Amino acid sequence: MIPIQATEVLDELETFFGQIHCGVQQAGLDSLIQADLSFSQFRSLLILTRTAEPMPIHELAESLRLSVGATGRNVEQLVKVGLVDRQEDEIDRRIKRISLTGSGRDLITGFKAQQRKHALEFVEALDEADRERLLAALRPINERSAAAPPSNPVHQQPRPVQELPA
Repeated sequence: MIPIQATEVLDELETFFGQIHCGVQQAGLDSLIQADLSFSQFRSLLILTRTAEPMPIHELAESLRLSVGATGRNVEQLVKVGLVDRQEDEIDRRIKRISLTGSGRDLITGFKAQQRKHALEFVEALDEADRERLLAALRPINERSAAAPPSNPVHQQPRPVQELPA
């Protein structure tokens, strides 16, 4: 029996996830277009969904890898369309903290629901026997992966992206 090469498995995984990813990304782009937001504005909303407390603009800028000025302009537009709230910090009035409004949360919830819908349609289109084999293969892998601490460079922060003119 010839051992299976890791590159062969990776090739198949890339093909499989690529098929799912195309539909999911299209759903995401459709949401972005419908909301008439820039990519940075949409990323801002996604980042804000992961914070429990209002976030200072300078921290959002760091997460986006943009300047504070560019981030402030993006936030201003998001405030104008009612997707984020901006408040002065209680201790230091120079610091502006931002958080999602109900409309902002609804937009991101809808975005994620559309992405999940497209991925689910792909999985539902698989033959039932293929779904069973896929599930049987993935469960033990996911269980082992969930128990192991991330030590892979894939989990590191991405490199900074150059800021493009608005």
